[in-house]
Amino acid sequence: MPFFQQLHIADTHVYTWQLTETVVQLRTGLTLSQGEEERLMTLHSEKKQREFLAIRHLLREAQLPTTALYYTPEGKPLLEGQYISITHSHDFVMIALSPRPIGIDIERCTPRILRLAPRFTPWQAPPDMDEPAQIQAYTQLWTIKEALYKICNQPSVRFYEDLQIPHFQALAPRQQALITHPEGDKSYETQSFFWEGYVWTVVIPLTSEGGKSVASETFPPLGVRGLTIKN
Repeated sequence: MPFFQQLHIADTHVYTWQLTETVVQLRTGLTLSQGEEERLMTLHSEKKQREFLAIRHLLREAQLPTTALYYTPEGKPLLEGQYISITHSHDFVMIALSPRPIGIDIERCTPRILRLAPRFTPWQAPPDMDEPAQIQAYTQLWTIKEALYKICNQPSVRFYEDLQIPHFQALAPRQQALITHPEGDKSYETQSFFWEGYVWTVVIPLTSEGGKSVASETFPPLGVRGLTIKN
């Protein structure tokens, strides 16, 4: 299946590709630069190659040249003129584009998250929460933390201690999060989506550099003007 979904949340744009094609099929219609060809050849996993090519297709869906995307030595994706965040899980690849810093993460809900949870969060599910809901809740927490980590430009940040959701409300679409750091704490707003056994979360700064709240402008309530989905 080619292009899967386009989601607009005010000035934030999310593009999703469902991976069903082979590498050969994904290369069809793409013209890669020499640098992109060289980077593709360094990816020895077919899955990684398919993800790499799907990202280029999504950039084209966003009407951007694939060569506009480049990476820091640490592997962080950068885009000329705007911010980008990239995520993938199993058969889905997503990119988020925004005029402000942004992080995105998608994960498939599996029971394995219940074993991993104590390693990345102090939050504990209430005793009366059934297992499927617990799996979703812990997966939501993981996607929030992963998206926070992607938006953070501090290599020394600690995943368990510094990426915080102080008042986490399980399965609530919108949360507030915090990155603590000796240079100063930073607040963020998150929005999570639940569908087809997956959870994905977008994170943006809660305030601009001037201190003005911007998250409420970017993340309107679900179902209101500013949120559109194109399948």
